[in-house]
Amino acid sequence: MKIGIGSYAYRWAIGWGHMDAFALLDSSARAGAGLVQICDNLPLDDWSDLELDKLAGLAASLDLCLELGIKGGQPEHLRRYLVLAQRLEARLLRVVLTVGDWEPSFDEFVTIFRSLLPDLEAAGVTVAIENHFHLRPQELARLIWTIDSPLVGVCLDPLNSITKLVSPSETVTTLAPLAVSVHAKDALITRPGVGFYIGGCRLGDGLVDIRGMLAEVNAAGRSPNVLLEGWMDEVEDRDQTLVQEDAWVREGASHLKQIVREL
Repeated sequence: MKIGIGSYAYRWAIGWGHMDAFALLDSSARAGAGLVQICDNLPLDDWSDLELDKLAGLAASLDLCLELGIKGGQPEHLRRYLVLAQRLEARLLRVVLTVGDWEPSFDEFVTIFRSLLPDLEAAGVTVAIENHFHLRPQELARLIWTIDSPLVGVCLDPLNSITKLVSPSETVTTLAPLAVSVHAKDALITRPGVGFYIGGCRLGDGLVDIRGMLAEVNAAGRSPNVLLEGWMDEVEDRDQTLVQEDAWVREGASHLKQIVREL
């Protein structure tokens, strides 16, 4: 189990153009990560082989493993990123199934991923389908069981399924036995008016039982890499937002490493 940082831990720095993939690796290494998951907020689709090799070289020099992440499970998109994964020696591809209006049926997804299995085996890559905002955890579990391959598992995110009114604890219990990747982030619930607001916070300051989640994953016989992410809101100005985001990453990575050491 490696402790890593996902590119969505730096959603503001990346989204505002203050951080590219090379800077992400540098910042992650300084935070003590052993792994970086470069997701769809830093797309590599149009990178040249020279640029990819430069990125791989930097990762090697910083003793970082790489993983990739995409949004959209279209077959051509998946196969393109398998090529990129091989170039970067990335062994895992995290996938958010749907994008825009592209939402195939359950059976179509089964067909897509079963047809991809020979390519995954040849590339030495495992696909981790994230419980994002499309499927309930039970539906995602059924998809993984139906595909029925060790090369296709779950990227377990404890918070995403609240959009389907599924709690973090239920999400973890349902998906822990299928996890090949884990995202770690935290949140608090407040009631500013009639309704409720779920806002991100530093790892360890919120309601998500990160320690319990990882213990349940381990108890299911799994030992996936764990990637720090965040749902931090923008604060007073951009400079303060970037400073707080970086602090949350560093403090969150330290907290996560402590949890893993104690498991």
